[in-house]
Amino acid sequence: MKVRSFARKITSFSLKPTLMLMSMLLCMSVFSPGNSAFADSFRVQNVAELTISAGGEKKSIRAGVNDGIIIKLPDDLTFIEGIELSFKVPQAVASWGSNIFWAFYDGIYPEPDAEIIDYTGVKGTNGAFGNSYSLNLKIPLKKDNGIKKDAYSQYVKSVPEVVDGKIFLRLQLNMKGIPDAAYDSQFLITGKPLFINKGKLFMDFNDPDGKVIKPLTLFVDGTAVDMGSEGLLLPPGMHNISITSDFYRNEQRTVTIEQAKCHRMSIDFKSVVPTIRIAAPDGSKVYLDEIPVNLSPDPIEVQQGDHTVRFVIGNYETVQTVSALNGRSYLVSVKLDASVTEE
Repeated sequence: MKVRSFARKITSFSLKPTLMLMSMLLCMSVFSPGNSAFADSFRVQNVAELTISAGGEKKSIRAGVNDGIIIKLPDDLTFIEGIELSFKVPQAVASWGSNIFWAFYDGIYPEPDAEIIDYTGVKGTNGAFGNSYSLNLKIPLKKDNGIKKDAYSQYVKSVPEVVDGKIFLRLQLNMKGIPDAAYDSQFLITGKPLFINKGKLFMDFNDPDGKVIKPLTLFVDGTAVDMGSEGLLLPPGMHNISITSDFYRNEQRTVTIEQAKCHRMSIDFKSVVPTIRIAAPDGSKVYLDEIPVNLSPDPIEVQQGDHTVRFVIGNYETVQTVSALNGRSYLVSVKLDASVTEE
């Protein structure tokens, strides 16, 4: 009984430090700033920054087999659903490519900077370069995307974490003992944005009296839409725009949208009050509702209802009646034709 009791004490005494040490390591892993329970601590040789162009131009940097890469995204990602990275693998590296990996990191700490080489982060999607002289990656920036897959590119399934407009990518060795020529080689890395297949339409509405725009309905290709201040995303191509309102004349336009570009259209609304424009030969006398009017190319606003236009040209006189409706414009004209016939 004494031996068993002593053995239990020894066992209890030896396990406590071990359990305490494991607990401390777990806590350090879980509660390290910016990291999770699966965070790795690592050191890179250098940190390079690759800026992705908002306009679609390709930009390139060089990085070694043990470098970190900061991928800086444009401020406006409205048209961007992903990025494409193309790696040109050095000849000295190609035969060792299966032992050189690329990896995206989430929860990177501290914030990546060209002056910092020690980091902690959670390794995300990763892969080997393989024995090839090139690698093309398509990286989504949103879960629901329309990025097209092809036989020449590798599609990254998970969305890397974006912090302050940046993504962290690491190149790393999976073994020791590679030749100095491979270790000192530089990858040429080219990046460009992957655009959504849409453009954006903005519309400016102007009241004829300079007042606040009154209620209206906007139709795009026959469907009622709400424009809003953020504009309207539309697929590339030609679209029919129509606007109806009880307070303005109906308007119709055609607009051509280009991929990943903004188009702005301005509409100057006209009053819904009906107008009559009168045309007659010089020297004519014209009366609108028996009130004399001067001939002018400018239309005359009238009330909705019936109106008479009387023309007096020498001894010739004619009268026309116009039933004016809101939102309509009318032209009333008279012509005197001369003809020559042989008697």
